[in-house]
Amino acid sequence: MGETFPRTPATRWLLELTPPEGEPVEPLSDAPTRTLAATELGPGPVAWGVVTARRAADHIIVNLPAFGGDLAAEQLLRRAVESTTLAMLRAFLHGDIEALWPGAEPADATTSYVRRGIPLGSVLRGIHLCQEIITRGVLAEIELRGLPVTDAQAANELLFRCFDLFSANIVARYSLEAQRWSRSTAALRAELIDNVLSGSVVDANQVSAALGYQLDGAHVASVVWLDAPYAQAGAEDELEAALDRLDRRLGGATSLRRWTGPSTVHIWHADRGGNVYKGLRSLAESPLPARRARMALGGRARGVAGFRSSHGRALLAARVAALAGPRLDWLCDYADVELVALLTGDLELARSFVQRMLGPLAEDSPRASELRETLAEYLEVQRSVAQTARHLHTHRNTVVYRVKKIETLLGKELSALPRVELQVALRTVAVLGEVVLDNQIDEEERWRWSQPIPGRPPAFPDPDIRTG
Repeated sequence: MGETFPRTPATRWLLELTPPEGEPVEPLSDAPTRTLAATELGPGPVAWGVVTARRAADHIIVNLPAFGGDLAAEQLLRRAVESTTLAMLRAFLHGDIEALWPGAEPADATTSYVRRGIPLGSVLRGIHLCQEIITRGVLAEIELRGLPVTDAQAANELLFRCFDLFSANIVARYSLEAQRWSRSTAALRAELIDNVLSGSVVDANQVSAALGYQLDGAHVASVVWLDAPYAQAGAEDELEAALDRLDRRLGGATSLRRWTGPSTVHIWHADRGGNVYKGLRSLAESPLPARRARMALGGRARGVAGFRSSHGRALLAARVAALAGPRLDWLCDYADVELVALLTGDLELARSFVQRMLGPLAEDSPRASELRETLAEYLEVQRSVAQTARHLHTHRNTVVYRVKKIETLLGKELSALPRVELQVALRTVAVLGEVVLDNQIDEEERWRWSQPIPGRPPAFPDPDIRTG
């Protein structure tokens, strides 16, 4: 960092900030936001801000569920909170209460809140929750360094003044966006679509005419979104143009779009002969590769009920895709992840199920991963050692060793374990990976699981044994 900005005693602690050891630092805000903060503050405070922002966003989503649900919209929130947190640190450095606004990320998020129908009161409550976490973090850092009470009082006052002004700017932005939205054709279409999805439509023909889209035909619903790092200025226009090109590639299929944020759109395609669904399934690349656009499909369904059900499945597929991250390709069809989607309606229950069924095989380690892969293949081919070895391109004795090791770890022979539940747990791990794995298996538990099954010899000592 250069010497352009003074390091006064009151802000020296700010430049010493670092995140807690072991906390992942995964920034979501725009690169210019982070670059400016890093130039003025240095990498340590920026990393601290990223981690604190993640905690603040988690706090908001837990207390205000309206901000969750749609994972792409949730990323917009996280991006805005991170941008605001970094701006708050810059406000400390300069003593400038106007540093929090304007910001591209909070502005984009506010537009999304209006389109999603999140009330202004909830938005302001979210800002207060964000302020609460940042204030708690800043005061903890001041106390940790044994600084005078006056420093804590000054920090608290600056935080209050910054967020007070920030809230006023958000109110103005929200009001302006709400006025624009209420006058737009898109708002009317969004209201009609909401009525269809809620089941309150009485005359489907009348709504079809208003939407310019036939509700009584066959539909393929999808969700297209950009992950936070790519949801920057100009993204909506680029994505809109890319979706127009996609429609032309699908033979000019009629489509209905509902934007729920600057980087998330819900789509329905009319699919009279089934070719649209096939065409979407066979796409070789994302509609907007430069922005890493991702798509979730809900399958083909007919009529008003199908309009709703395909959309619901597309949302579930999008949720699985967002949880899985890069483990899944840009295109996620509900048909391919239905089992995982149903199981992860409650992620904590899914995680508990996986860890209960797999025991030490649910450990997030290369060795456990190898054993899971072997077990999944072994169960898939009806416990044939020869076919498992052939499919995994390994020696049959290696498979025998691994199976015995698995049985030792699980404490039972595989024939005594519920096969379907094991396969469901293994499939869930294959899709979601570390999201449902256990990083907390201690040495005592690992030792207990490693003891041989009573009444049978231990597994081969050498996993690569080639005899027999």
